[in-house]
Amino acid sequence: MDVRYKQYEPDVLKKLQQTQLGILKDFIAICEKYELDYIMLGGTGIGVIRHQGFIPWDDDIDVAMPRKDYDAFLAVIEQEMGDKYHIQTPLTDKDYPCNVTHMQKKGTKFVPYVSKDLKCELCISIDIFALDNMADDPRLRTRQLKRTWVLNKLIYLCGTGKPIIPLKGWKKTVAAALCQIAHFGLKVLHIKPAFLYSLLLKEAKRYNDQETKYMNAFEVTMSHRAYLTKDELYPLKTFKYEGIDVTMPNKYDTYLKRLFGDYMTPPPEDKRVNHCPYILDFGEEE
Repeated sequence: MDVRYKQYEPDVLKKLQQTQLGILKDFIAICEKYELDYIMLGGTGIGVIRHQGFIPWDDDIDVAMPRKDYDAFLAVIEQEMGDKYHIQTPLTDKDYPCNVTHMQKKGTKFVPYVSKDLKCELCISIDIFALDNMADDPRLRTRQLKRTWVLNKLIYLCGTGKPIIPLKGWKKTVAAALCQIAHFGLKVLHIKPAFLYSLLLKEAKRYNDQETKYMNAFEVTMSHRAYLTKDELYPLKTFKYEGIDVTMPNKYDTYLKRLFGDYMTPPPEDKRVNHCPYILDFGEEE
């Protein structure tokens, strides 16, 4: 089966989206209490502008925060809502081989097919990304992007040697073989996700003590296009998403076109992507 897309039963998808929306509401409540900035990121941003809510077939929510706000959020989430949620990174879960920060709802399960062989506990969650300064010098910017890209891939290869490879023919065969070799090498050398993640954080935050024009979410797949200038980000704008107020970049159209091109035209069904769950468990009803 294609592990990049699954057509849900409508009532199941609706329930999943409502559960994720509940997590988002709690996230926003903490942000508002502590005056923390965030934006709706990537495909979730498309949902805000094109649908005023979820993209109809989508099954996740992505947000991004400037690093100082991200750090402040992580510092208070346990005391504020530790009974309902836990934060998952390679630093909080040694078996988690991913770079994305999850705000996970306790007592639930959401395991995509692509992640079914991982040893970590995966729950219904929203994804939180940090925005870090990106070098203004094009040469240094390219180096920062390349290093973070490599570290992102190595973190995931700690957990599996069979990632999704968006190639065809001999190129896919070669890439698959290299991934298997890298996975085996990381295991033999006992290199853990937390070690690589710490290197990723160091590289992502390299220019945070400098005033730069650009910010980027280096952990996203399309990080080479996920950058924002400060005036593209601020002042934040408020929109409706499934009936609640959310914030978007000031120049959201510029940002979304940079990421996706013509984002207002929905893709054909054979180009749609979601997380295709292998296990989905809503836990005890509230």
